[in-house]
Amino acid sequence: MRKLIVILALAQFTFPSFGQSSSSEILIGVVPNVSARIINANYQPMAEYLEKGLGRKVAITTGTNFPNFYQRALANEFQLMVTAPNLAKVSQIDGNWEAIAVFEPGIPGILVGLAGRQNNLELLRGKKLAMANPQSLVALASINWLSSQGYINGKDYEILRIANDDSLGISLKTGDAPFAVMSQGEFNAKDPELKKILSPVNTFVRLPGFFIMVNATVPNTEKQKIKTLIMDFPKSEQAKQFFSLTGFTGLNAPNNEQLKFLDGFVIPTRQGLSPSK
Repeated sequence: MRKLIVILALAQFTFPSFGQSSSSEILIGVVPNVSARIINANYQPMAEYLEKGLGRKVAITTGTNFPNFYQRALANEFQLMVTAPNLAKVSQIDGNWEAIAVFEPGIPGILVGLAGRQNNLELLRGKKLAMANPQSLVALASINWLSSQGYINGKDYEILRIANDDSLGISLKTGDAPFAVMSQGEFNAKDPELKKILSPVNTFVRLPGFFIMVNATVPNTEKQKIKTLIMDFPKSEQAKQFFSLTGFTGLNAPNNEQLKFLDGFVIPTRQGLSPSK
């Protein structure tokens, strides 16, 4: 009898795995391309939808920056992830992640200057280009585009790393940089008063949208259920609010063309994500 009591007591302290208990929490990691406050607000409708469909609590988390978020992904700290295309590709290669969907439309990368002036690219020569996340695909693509225009990073201009996305537009206002690089979504998330003094100069690239990924440690039955819910998400009531907040309009399964395009960004992305950066 004493032995049975001990066994029962120990059983109460055995933590269930992700696929074994409806009480276990699902964590969605969202890449920190905007502030944690905006991320939490924008992704609540998706969390509520998944919570209802899976019958368990779903929470949103992010990282302090891109390298921190990437390290959390490699450590399997969340079961689902919404991330930039190049981080998705590297996480797929280096970690336990499978791409299951891509948000539409693609991500426009824009060069932003101050409103009310002639924003000629020559203003960049000998100055700095502001960016909040040098590891982002938009940032890497901007360097490639500027090179094609005759402006070489480290020679004709320098990168000005801004501490957070909220301060990116302010760097133009203060004169720290003549231009900033950001996605259209990041520009849209700016404070309305700040946007009044900013002007998109050039849409230099349209990239694949953010990827939704599932961790390989999730049991297959749970994974399949999550995939089905994600692909059905655009038909839900919560999706209307989510798309209104984020600017996304839908999602599709990832295709080989998108994944192949990202191959060329694997090495510079890894370099940018190193802990020393």
